[in-house]
Amino acid sequence: MAKKRMDRVPVREQDPKARATNFEEVCYGYNEAEAVEEANRCLNCKKPRCVAGCPVSIDIPGFIHEVTEKNYQKAFEIIQESSLLPAVCGRVCPQESQCEGPCVMGIKGDAVAIGKLERFVADWARENNIVPEKPGFASGRKVAIIGSGPAGLTCAAELAKKGHDVTIFEALHEAGGVLVYGIPEFRLPKEAVVAAEVENVKRLGVKIETDVVIGKATTIDELMDEEG
Repeated sequence: MAKKRMDRVPVREQDPKARATNFEEVCYGYNEAEAVEEANRCLNCKKPRCVAGCPVSIDIPGFIHEVTEKNYQKAFEIIQESSLLPAVCGRVCPQESQCEGPCVMGIKGDAVAIGKLERFVADWARENNIVPEKPGFASGRKVAIIGSGPAGLTCAAELAKKGHDVTIFEALHEAGGVLVYGIPEFRLPKEAVVAAEVENVKRLGVKIETDVVIGKATTIDELMDEEG
């Protein structure tokens, strides 16, 4: 077995002098060669501590293995089983204290760059028009969710995958909550990343109503009556 690289593959970023003049994303992420090299650092542990550290329990060794094989669509499908916002999570989740924190590689070297690999897979899927499919069945149940922030979007996606008819009601003008209104553009691009992730949730059949203030302009009962 080839000796594992102990330090992680460096991530390319904008030059400091250039990024001081714009609001474009600072971190460029991995290209394909860099992602495969970093993925090959994973030990594919039998009892992966990284999964226990992930709030949504993504099969991290599973998707990373697919990256080593250059099966990026399969890697995306594995991530999608647990998370519908991988391009967001790969950028802004605190991986250093969650999935990467307990990584065995981090004991004597650098933890595997799980977040950057998740970002690579998600960006590859977006660039290649790989999107989630709407369930082919319906439960006959309706669900209303208040707020379209990351929690609301995640909840809506999980319920939609179970065949429920889900509507999100958002008080502001755009869906996304803190992803749109709280995180700066250079950290999380709104059109290229957030809007695309929201569209993926909508592809599951989720409806999003913006400019709706529950308790003031209307009530849930009135809205659900209008929905039929």
